Amino acid sequence: MSEEELPEGVVGTANAVAPTGSDGPTIMVPVLNPRTEGALITLASILAKHQGGRVLATHIITVPDQTSLQAAAQNRDRIDSTSQQLLEKAVAEAEEFDVPIETRTILSHRGLSEVFEAARTNDVDTVVMGYGGARFAGGRAEGPLDELTHDLPCDFLVLDGTEIDPGEVLIPTRGSRSSELSAEVAQAMMETVDAEVSLLHVVDPGMEESGRSFLEDWAADNGLSEAAYLVEPGSPVSVIREVSSEYDLIMLGATERGLLSRVVRGSATLAAFEELDVPLLLAERPSARSIWERLFRSG
Repeated sequence: MSEEELPEGVVGTANAVAPTGSDGPTIMVPVLNPRTEGALITLASILAKHQGGRVLATHIITVPDQTSLQAAAQNRDRIDSTSQQLLEKAVAEAEEFDVPIETRTILSHRGLSEVFEAARTNDVDTVVMGYGGARFAGGRAEGPLDELTHDLPCDFLVLDGTEIDPGEVLIPTRGSRSSELSAEVAQAMMETVDAEVSLLHVVDPGMEESGRSFLEDWAADNGLSEAAYLVEPGSPVSVIREVSSEYDLIMLGATERGLLSRVVRGSATLAAFEELDVPLLLAERPSARSIWERLFRSG
């Protein structure tokens, strides 16, 4: 595709394709911060490797509203230099996992909504982004933030941490749809980088036996029967905080829609988890109801 044929806002693309195929899912990483880029690309590469897919690294450059995208695109030298530093590193990280990667630079007046649009345009299956990037992008969201983040275009994984070392992974679960996404990520880590996974189910005192039965059934349904099981009485926040130091990564599935809006605005529950010394991976899967909601709204 020539530069003149690129969609509005896209100022260039660069491709690096590994020897493996790219017919599987697309894992998109909006790269913003060099400090967190390596961890995000690593996570995306693990998923792409496990699923036979590819990584799409996008550098979304936000342009002031008073500056047209065409005018901003004329400053190609600065744009190319900034993007090249980020995207070349992304390519090197993905190549370590021998997965196909495509890079793209996008100019936009929008923030989080541009991430959503890029996900839809490129038929993305999962977006992997950093906590800080979500907050930065969310600060420039176009339209009501709640409405935007309640209609996810695909699966979202948000990492709170600058590094990722999936050696010992803990998944607290109450059986939500988004916890199933955490399970899929855990499977990829187990089979790609030999991660050891533990499942945690927090119950009311005296409900340990039924909690164990729930966890065994959930693990069997989600391909994690080989994981270790923990059933602990108490409150989820306090139990997770108590055991977190024993693990290298905590994966939390959203129990209700709107995870991204809570990341952007902050919430008391997330604030408690932000204090952990362990990287935290938040997972949110689109609600099945959102399809019907879109149809009714469009009608």
